[in-house]
Amino acid sequence: MRTRPLPSAGRSTPSLPLAVGDVVVYASHGIGRIESTHDAEGAEPAKVVFLLESGLRVTLPLAQARETLRSPAGERELEDVQLTLRANIAPSVEPWARRRRFAQEKLTAGEIGGLAEIVRDGLLRERRLTTTSSKPIANELFRQARRLLTAEIAECRGIEPEAADAWVLRQVAAEAPAEQISGVAGRIGGAR
Repeated sequence: MRTRPLPSAGRSTPSLPLAVGDVVVYASHGIGRIESTHDAEGAEPAKVVFLLESGLRVTLPLAQARETLRSPAGERELEDVQLTLRANIAPSVEPWARRRRFAQEKLTAGEIGGLAEIVRDGLLRERRLTTTSSKPIANELFRQARRLLTAEIAECRGIEPEAADAWVLRQVAAEAPAEQISGVAGRIGGAR
């Protein structure tokens, strides 16, 4: 699903071109490609139609498309994702319901940094639990975040999703130096 990427990777902007063939990210639904625009009476289209990797075809009014779609992450964002995945954080002491709500908010927002936090936390939790239990525990929210994250990394790097998933696992297995982690937290707004 490769064509030309949108210019400002990682953020939705009012000037997002939304041209036919552009690859976009639709928050918690994933990567898609713009198939068509329906003309209005002005110079800009009134509606944008895009097809997600899942096969779902979505039609959005232009204003909503500009608010909810963003361009795929670029290498700069992937550097931050790498640091986020490598951060070996202490287990959260928050109640389960609060952790789930925070993770759901990050998934709904669909930003790559939030997806990386969900995946990292899920993989670290799974690693800790498998040392005391023989069953890995992965919830649907974690699986969806992992699928979205690997799809976006695959799109950015031009690799298969399986290779992107292997890259994610290698990053979580590695540890970044503390000074790098604090630097990325400042750039992406910190973690909850």
